[in-house]
Amino acid sequence: MKNYETYKQTKRAEQLMILEMIDASCELAAKKGRHPLEEACPCIACINKRKRLLEKSEKNWKFRI
Repeated sequence: MKNYETYKQTKRAEQLMILEMIDASCELAAKKGRHPLEEACPCIACINKRKRLLEKSEKNWKFRI
């Protein structure tokens, strides 16, 4: 039982750390505003742009947002 409780606590700590990292990157993107893709920028906008460059979408979308 004790093993399960420590596992649960470590999982929860990992989840909170991930959420804090996402929040920090969103705050940085809001603070920087619109900017071109930078190689080492940790903001969420640059992360998403790098992801789109690495994983090209094969699906052709009918509509755009």
